[in-house]
Amino acid sequence: MRIAMILMTAAATFGLATKAQGSELRAAFEAACLRTPEIPALVARRAEVDARARAADALLPGGPWATVMHRTDALTNDRGTREYEAEFGIPIWLRGERGASLAAALTEGERLEAEIGARRLEVAKRVREAYWMVAEARERVAIAERRRSTAATLAKSMREQAGAGQVELVETKLADADARDAEVSLAGVRSELNQARIAFGVLTGFEAPAGFRESERSGATPAHHPRIVLRRAATEKALADEQLTWTVDRERPELSAFANNNTDTSAEPNVTSLGVRFKIPFSYDAVNEPKRAAAAAEVVVAQEELALAEREVGGDVAQARARLDGARKQLTGLEARRADLAAVLKLIEDAQQTGQTTFNDVIRARLQLYEADLARASARVAVERGRSDVIQTLGLEP
Repeated sequence: MRIAMILMTAAATFGLATKAQGSELRAAFEAACLRTPEIPALVARRAEVDARARAADALLPGGPWATVMHRTDALTNDRGTREYEAEFGIPIWLRGERGASLAAALTEGERLEAEIGARRLEVAKRVREAYWMVAEARERVAIAERRRSTAATLAKSMREQAGAGQVELVETKLADADARDAEVSLAGVRSELNQARIAFGVLTGFEAPAGFRESERSGATPAHHPRIVLRRAATEKALADEQLTWTVDRERPELSAFANNNTDTSAEPNVTSLGVRFKIPFSYDAVNEPKRAAAAAEVVVAQEELALAEREVGGDVAQARARLDGARKQLTGLEARRADLAAVLKLIEDAQQTGQTTFNDVIRARLQLYEADLARASARVAVERGRSDVIQTLGLEP
């Protein structure tokens, strides 16, 4: 019961934020967790940990045993010696072993739940990355489709004007070439979108949602990051295992009862006796010291890994926030650049109508505006991805 309560409490802790904060990616994320072999395997180990806790809380540390013995001299001098003996025994807990074993089992349960949380967060990162690949490709496709539409409209208009003798053939060819270039660009970004959709589907089994925005979560700190929680639980497990090695420093005592029946012609014809046997083992440093040294080393390793995780998670959060700040500044600059290029295109189109510039300048300005649109779209997605990265580095699921 105690281990079940530990597992339920830990599971509730890891799922608290995500249950309270649903998102468009939630169903896809849960499906991706089920598709990740390590997570179902870890979940299945809950029964193993529960069984260990029940064993540590059992009345006996091991199963009882029995021996049966028969001795005769029928194959030697055959003087009629016949002896039968049966013995039944049970192992006995060492002093403190029961509590130390239960503590080791409980900390293993906490470590297992922490590992599940850490694995889920790794899946969350892959799902987020796969979604933002789709989102960016969708933006690029939408821009390429608009360019294809305007380029096709312009090419049609130029052909009509050429038929009426209003423009030269070279300008018509330039418009047709621009329309074909728009088709080629659209085919390329559509291919990127299809690849991103396939990757998301392989990971989750779902179609990428039409939209997703990370919700703000108050109270999230690196101290509650699943990686740090895992390393902290691993440290507690190592300490519990070390205590167990100091407690279990010898074999377990055994208590047994036996019955002996002896038939010997040189003595009484039939003698039956009853007895009790108590086995008292002693500790042996040559056996215990290597185990204790190894357990102490595991504690040091766990503590160092905890300290490393705390440093790295803090650094990851700081880097993610720095990337988000940089993405926002880039978006501001690209918005201004796009507005300037749009104004330039309008001026060049007006100048071309009055013959002050060539149609080739119009095509070039349109291409620059298209590239600016793509850059601005990527920057917009980068800002949303940056917000998502901050949430990810804080250890929160979608």
